[in-house]
Amino acid sequence: MEADVSTCTVGKFFDNYLPNHGMEFDAVVGDLMKQNVLVSRGRSLSQQPASLPKSTRFTHTFKSFKTLFRSRTTNPTRVVKALQTIGNAVRKALGTSPDSEVNGCSVRLEDTIALVSHGCLTTNEGALQPTEVVVPMTAAADNCDYTLSNEAKAKLLSRATEIMNEDARRRFCFGVTCEGPEVTLWRFARSIVVKSTPFDMTEQPDLLVKLFVALFSTPLHQLGYDPLVTLLPDGNYIYQLSSSTTLYFKTIRPIWDVRPTSLSGRRTRIWEVEQVISPAQPTRIPGTPTRALKDVFLSSKARTEADVQDDLFADIAKLGQDPNWRSRPLLKDFSPVHLEALAQALEGDRFKEYFSRIIANHLGEDDHPASVTSPTSRPKRRCLFLYEHICTPLNNVATLGEAVDILKQALIPLHLMFCAGWVHRDISPGNILARRDASTSVWQVKLSDLEHAKRFPDCEMASSDHITGTPYFIACEILEDNQFFPQTLDHSKPPRTYQLFDIVHTYQYDLESIWWILLWLVTVRVNQNLPKWFGNKYFQQRVDLEYAGTRAYLFTRPLAYVPKIKECIPQELLSSFFGRLDVLRNDLYREYVTRNRDGSYIDIESYSWIASEGFNKFYTGIEDSRDEWGAIDLIVDTVPEPALDVRKEDPSPPPQLSNIPLSNKRKANPALGQGGPLKKRRSGGARDRAVAVRVDGPVTRSMTRNAGPMTRSATRRLQEAEKRKLALQTGTRSSK
Repeated sequence: MEADVSTCTVGKFFDNYLPNHGMEFDAVVGDLMKQNVLVSRGRSLSQQPASLPKSTRFTHTFKSFKTLFRSRTTNPTRVVKALQTIGNAVRKALGTSPDSEVNGCSVRLEDTIALVSHGCLTTNEGALQPTEVVVPMTAAADNCDYTLSNEAKAKLLSRATEIMNEDARRRFCFGVTCEGPEVTLWRFARSIVVKSTPFDMTEQPDLLVKLFVALFSTPLHQLGYDPLVTLLPDGNYIYQLSSSTTLYFKTIRPIWDVRPTSLSGRRTRIWEVEQVISPAQPTRIPGTPTRALKDVFLSSKARTEADVQDDLFADIAKLGQDPNWRSRPLLKDFSPVHLEALAQALEGDRFKEYFSRIIANHLGEDDHPASVTSPTSRPKRRCLFLYEHICTPLNNVATLGEAVDILKQALIPLHLMFCAGWVHRDISPGNILARRDASTSVWQVKLSDLEHAKRFPDCEMASSDHITGTPYFIACEILEDNQFFPQTLDHSKPPRTYQLFDIVHTYQYDLESIWWILLWLVTVRVNQNLPKWFGNKYFQQRVDLEYAGTRAYLFTRPLAYVPKIKECIPQELLSSFFGRLDVLRNDLYREYVTRNRDGSYIDIESYSWIASEGFNKFYTGIEDSRDEWGAIDLIVDTVPEPALDVRKEDPSPPPQLSNIPLSNKRKANPALGQGGPLKKRRSGGARDRAVAVRVDGPVTRSMTRNAGPMTRSATRRLQEAEKRKLALQTGTRSSK
């Protein structure tokens, strides 16, 4: 925990972090003396200052402290109860001042485990929920061993994380720990955790008085509650979005809820919401549609999805205004079908129908005070995005025929992005959405999650950005950080040297992800009692080189070479679907090898054939056998919902509602298309680089362990060894 904590002096903590309303401290102290809570120090209290030896002792001390810390073992329960008594006295003193307004909080003892007691500041006297804890507190005996003391601090951090994850209102949270008479103050935020140096409350009771005055006389929004989010009695929230007018949206149900294991992890909520009149009158405005609202904490310096969407839409609109757009190099080998689809999409603003569109957004304040600078602080801010429609992600589509139709239609928004000079960089089933007005209507694809989209070619991308993706569907060259080159089995000739490029995300990487999705659908998601070993092996939440090599070995060879693969695929797919899928794999691989051989890595024209005809050949080829496979049931992640008009994994199969064991797969996100495998990202500049997890959901420690560094030459030697082994096996079979 210490590595994530910044420490400052207690004086700076009071000045920089705690709210200060200029309360007359002397008046509060005078009232405490009248209440006989603060008494003259006298000679009986002989403790020496533990943490501030040079500070001047306050002339008075709290009456309850005169005996509390005398015994050899301090009872932590008595410490919390003493703080409760002192807190009540301070609240009473504040109540007598005409200039103060008490917020209704009080100190409460919750429980005691071993030598640690837990309490909190709360406005509730009944059973406590995380949404009712304002400031968590922990008291440990002053003779606790080091391990127990650290466990108490870790418990406080865990509680603060739970409070901020459970309560949508929280931007940050204060905390208090006591080890004997020493008090440490905490401020928990998603960007940084700050703690003060300890002060001895027997020697400096004035600081304890100032702490309680700050906590009791402060509006809740200054204690970490977002004033734009209101908690209703029924447990729902109302979000306020301000643009040209102020809009209020009441949550109906959670669609997607990512709770990171660490406080600094990416916290994302997505709600189905309805527009209401106001928090005081949470009544739906008649005639307003149901929307999806995304609530996420992002780096204050990061460009938001709304920023990316605006830039992308501007570039696509510019493309449509170009009378010669058909002559662009990328469209050189496009089929008439795809050209016509592009022409229709570029009419007016129709292209926006192919994306999960943000129609309103709000960017909150930094969760770290702007006046405070810290080298370890990376301020985050709450970002709210309102989406036009609630959609269904591909991993919630019920039949293979529907899923294939949606994937085929997904080429349209991808072609729009490619022609405008953009790559998506995170194609996955959760980011390919669709919606329809009725169960008999045709699905309308909606490509989502543009947050990581970039312009291509971008020479700065490899050295200054991250390569993102979902390991299940990430392209092999990205996963391996290595390119495919022509191979020769004639070892009598010296190997040819090819030009190496820094790996940056290209158009074909987005297209290859679609191939992996198709393979995933037919080997993992079919709702039949089929062997799951193939999915367990080739679809894992890993980004290490061993896994990358396993995937590359599969991708560069005919699928029929995989022993018993057909046992994992429904019989209905073996007539033509399986063969056509393998042809598409071969076309993708051949295009990589040719492009890398010719050094045309950033040549836009070199992607033309595979972006259109390569996939058109696949979809046309499987159409004749559609009656055989179109109705195959797929596993879905959530109970199907009626169509509404109102949205960074382990080897086991993804979870479902049937009698198949659950895995660590995250929940589905019907609104913004997040669901299915977890996402990870890698640093983008170095050839031998560590992998950083893009935290979008629970990640176990084993998920973050990566293989050690491996150079490209070492990787290539391993590949050559595998090819020689395969050649020997092939030669043995031929001789037989």
